[in-house]
Amino acid sequence: MNRFASFVCCVVAIALVGCKKDATFTEPIGDFAGITWANLVPDTGKLDVRVIDIVSNAGLYQADFRTSLIYPQGIEAGTRHIKVFIHSTNPDTAKLFLVDTTFSFVVNEPYSFYVAGFARAGATPRARAVIAPATLPTLGPTQFAVRVLNLTPSLAGATTPDTTVAVDAWIKPVTATSTGTPDVTNVAFGAVSPYVVLDTGRYEVALTATGTGAAPFVAAPVLPGTRGTPTVDAIGGSIVAGTVLTAVILPRSVPGSKAPQGGLPTARATDTTAAEASRRMFLSGDTVTAQSGSARVLVNRSGGKADSTLGGTGTRSTTGVARGDVVFVSGATQPEYNGWFSVLAVADSLSCSPVDAGDTAVRCNAANDTATTRFRFRYKIAAAPVSPATGTPVFRIYPPIATSDFTKPYILFVVDKRPPNTTP
Repeated sequence: MNRFASFVCCVVAIALVGCKKDATFTEPIGDFAGITWANLVPDTGKLDVRVIDIVSNAGLYQADFRTSLIYPQGIEAGTRHIKVFIHSTNPDTAKLFLVDTTFSFVVNEPYSFYVAGFARAGATPRARAVIAPATLPTLGPTQFAVRVLNLTPSLAGATTPDTTVAVDAWIKPVTATSTGTPDVTNVAFGAVSPYVVLDTGRYEVALTATGTGAAPFVAAPVLPGTRGTPTVDAIGGSIVAGTVLTAVILPRSVPGSKAPQGGLPTARATDTTAAEASRRMFLSGDTVTAQSGSARVLVNRSGGKADSTLGGTGTRSTTGVARGDVVFVSGATQPEYNGWFSVLAVADSLSCSPVDAGDTAVRCNAANDTATTRFRFRYKIAAAPVSPATGTPVFRIYPPIATSDFTKPYILFVVDKRPPNTTP
């Protein structure tokens, strides 16, 4: 080694030692705002939403239509330059973009970045960024809040003749019906309502064309969330105090486009057997009880033999719904039974022969009893038609975050503010 090379090695070695961080060094945390993202462009394929003025972890990548980040992530405060690109492995295609915008984000403030409108040439409105700051309401210790943002430029696919009207929204507990005055009125494309502050619980958002008071053209269960414990933080939703949400109205996919298609939930039959005709769908007051089937089982208590299925009616199985889900009912001759409804309760019932005071929804207490379980759920309606319903009613299940039915408009729930942490 010559003297010059030796000198260089020594300089490099000193530099490396001098740049070494102390073991107690803490990387400074920058100033961040909170942001959520969603791709709501219904007539194209995947998109990439990128911050391009700085290196940032914030963004939404390889995002199909209705793909979203519904819980906030950090975005560096200040003026950010954001572009929305066509996602592709072809470098030339990946350079194409739909949106080019800048926006100033204030530290610790909440925002949402939605890509909405149409990508296809000649379609209006054109794809654009809708950035929705959130002026958070003051909440009581048992309250949450939700607002409505309309980002569907067309209500095509909904059961309404006018595809460009604004919407009204009812935000109601699952124990109520959509009657009276709507909670939110006349929300046009691109508009956002004030926040509605409510007591915590399980809720549904139902939408109608503004001023019609008609049956909802779509409804969705509000994201319920999960209550926190001393060891696990809460997840935001309507049952968790301190949560602030936005209900974003989504369009359907444009038929024949690169956006995801189809996804209509399977229609589940009600119990249309003659023996159970009076129990298929019947009314008590304002509450409908719908039955999908029943099963007769011999409950063997010897310990050495399995239970024996003796027979049944209809589907002979569970309805598949849970309290708070939304179902779309159709096929009943009486229109009051049809439409979008919240599941008030799952009402599976069991009876033993002989009847025993200890009957449960799992097993009968007495050995070798014959048990009949009827699989049911309940929802409320506003009118009083003939009971039981006639025709051949069926139902489709829409649980929370069910955005996979691309044949009709739907509702996405985004968390503007998380509830307080419950862990130390």
